[in-house]
Order: sequence, then C-alpha cells, then structure tokens
Amino acid sequence: MQELIQVAFLPVNLLYTILLLMVVLYWFSVILGAIDLSSVDLDLDFDADVDVDADIEVDTDVDGDMSASGGWLAGALHFFNFGKMPFMVIMTVVILCGWMLTILSNYYWGNGSPLFALAMFIPILFAGLIVAKIITTPLIPVFKRLDTTAEDVDYIGMDCKLKLPASASKFGQAEVLVDGAPNLINVKTKSDESPLSTGEEAVIIGKTDDERYYLIEKKTIF
Repeated sequence: MQELIQVAFLPVNLLYTILLLMVVLYWFSVILGAIDLSSVDLDLDFDADVDVDADIEVDTDVDGDMSASGGWLAGALHFFNFGKMPFMVIMTVVILCGWMLTILSNYYWGNGSPLFALAMFIPILFAGLIVAKIITTPLIPVFKRLDTTAEDVDYIGMDCKLKLPASASKFGQAEVLVDGAPNLINVKTKSDESPLSTGEEAVIIGKTDDERYYLIEKKTIF
C-alpha cells in the first residue's frame, strides 16, 4: 500500500492522482450532505454561438464552422452519456480508470519518463471515456427513475431559442423558458424545413416518431 501511494505521487502520475483526490473529496461531501449530487452537472449547452459580432465583421463561414464544431462536441459528449447521467458519476469512472491506467503504464513501460506520460494522456483519457460509457449505459434507466426533480413538461406549442443548430438529420438544442427557468431540449426540424442556426427562434410543434427529439419550425414574426 505504501509503495502504491509513493508511485501515485510521482510527478508522472500526479495529475490523475490530484483529479482522483478531488473526486473522492466530492463524494465525501455528497455523503455528508454538504453538496447535492446534481450540484455539478452538465447541460449540453456549449455556447457554440460565441460572440463574434463584437464591433467587427466576421465571415459567415467562420460562424458556420463554429456552429458545426459545437454540434460535433455536443454529439460526442451525448455518445459518452453526458447529459443522460449525472456528470460526476461519469467523470468518477473516467478519472478512476485513467488513474489506474496511468499508474500501470508508467510503471511497466514509461520508466518515469515525462514524455511518455504526456503522450499517453489522451489515449488514457479516451480509454476512460469508453469504459465509462460501457459501465454507465445500463444505469441510465435507474438514474431516470431516481430523478424525482424532473417533471414532465408539455413543450409542444411553446417558443424556444436555438442554442445549437438543428436540421432534419442532425439534432440540436433549444432553450425553453418554463416559469422563468430555462430548460434545454434536444430538437430537430421537420423534413421539409430548412436548417435553423444558433440564436434563431422557433416553435415546438411535436416530437419525432421515436420521441427522442422535439420537432420545431422557425417562428414567424408578423
């Protein structure tokens, strides 16, 4: 045990060790009731609509690239179950897996090399995300049942504002105000509707056949 602690605090392993200690501190705080499980959570709202209108004129292609990258990032995190599970549950698995892989790889192959540790950081992080997806996917229905704070809201007929661009083939996200509180929902446009960009206002008109996304159309202003 003492040898493991010494190895964990070697410079090549220190980053993941610090992250693991932060996770342990977080869960102790949850157990003691100091913070709530949902106090650190992630909405897939990455402000892809970065303010590019600040006193200068920006080429529209740049805005399109930024929106595309924001949508890609949202899709990637959605694939790894972010937004479906509490953020810290997923990150706990990722960091614990990353810490173990870091310790083992640096011990058996790295020989204390900082360059090896740096080169392995991204692959180890990706491996942790894959393991987290495998472990957390069966738990999604469990956490949905445990989420007593979520109330079914009939969004159909309500106005919304796009936070991530949406089309008929790619989902985006829209913000809906419910009793003054912003709610984020996954949306798509109708098949005959043009894609909607970040910042545009729309009306929620229904759901897709699989009921995973809300259907929206551009709001007509008279």
